[in-house]
Amino acid sequence: MYEYMDTTYGRTKGNAFSFHNLSFSVLVRGGYLTINTLVAALLPFLGDFISLTGAFSTFPLTFILANHMYLMVKKNNLTVPQKFWHWLNVCFFSFMSAAAGISAIRLILADSRTYHLFADL
Repeated sequence: MYEYMDTTYGRTKGNAFSFHNLSFSVLVRGGYLTINTLVAALLPFLGDFISLTGAFSTFPLTFILANHMYLMVKKNNLTVPQKFWHWLNVCFFSFMSAAAGISAIRLILADSRTYHLFADL
């Protein structure tokens, strides 16, 4: 995130060092860190939201997309057992992603009833 902000908004003249670059980095990185810390303190069950993000992004990108892309690229060069194996992976991990998403939503709902904002655990 820092690199994205620096390359998109922070550099004024290439990679040259300037006060603007330094002040931008300190202010934006400090602000970003402050907001993250505030959100983490605000929600004591932030890990449940991370689980939800993982269920709908990390799981599909790691397991489903790779197998599906392999199937699309090698579609005519695969044997029937190979196609079956990759489609089995796509279907199984799609189910697992949906199950992980449902359980993450369930955890968020359960923990939101238990904990309050800025709870002292």
